[in-house]
Amino acid sequence: MTQAVKDVNSIVLVFAILLIGYVIVQATFFLRHALKFNEKYKLFSKEEIKDAVQASAISSIGPSFSIVVIVLAMISLIGPAVTWMRSGVLGSADYELWIADIVSTQLGVTLGGEGFTEAAFTVAIFGMVLASAPFMVNCLITLKPLDKAMMKAAKKKNSFIPLLGMTAELGMMGYWALENGTKGASSTAAIAASLLTAMAVVTWCQKGGHTKLSNWILAIALIAGMIVATIVQSIVG
Repeated sequence: MTQAVKDVNSIVLVFAILLIGYVIVQATFFLRHALKFNEKYKLFSKEEIKDAVQASAISSIGPSFSIVVIVLAMISLIGPAVTWMRSGVLGSADYELWIADIVSTQLGVTLGGEGFTEAAFTVAIFGMVLASAPFMVNCLITLKPLDKAMMKAAKKKNSFIPLLGMTAELGMMGYWALENGTKGASSTAAIAASLLTAMAVVTWCQKGGHTKLSNWILAIALIAGMIVATIVQSIVG
């Protein structure tokens, strides 16, 4: 970590604390609004909400490990305060690192290397902030219409809203699978193993009535994929 990075991080730390605090408050209000909205329109039962919370908590553990690896690399390049601020707001460490590297390259310097001055680092931080703007704009544009659509869905039996979340998730996972499945034999094997494992567990849960186990499907699939990828990697080399 260069001296320029250390100097900027010492200044940014205060703002990082304020920004992360704002994010926590925002998330609390969002959760409060979501629970009140559900209580008013009766979209999900308390049991369904409980299952969703458990499934989300479990499924977030696996992907978090990969993010931690990238965050460690970010800390060595852009410092702990900036890493905490950017990853805590957007939650995509690899995206932030990618944007910072693009900005640095355009300035003619190497990210975290020689020539990476305070000025270059400040521009890189500005680039990361600006790159996250589309996420915020998307929220301003789509949240209110989705609220209205959910209100209509609560009154109608036939609505596309219940399928919207599932299709969005399938689209995201499909894009991720296509992007990473072509990176090598171990990646392809991991995706195939995870998919087959998830299908097998889902079938077993449905036939045996193991409802509690359904919350662990993604975690089990992740573990199976990691094991298969390690085995294939050791064989292929």
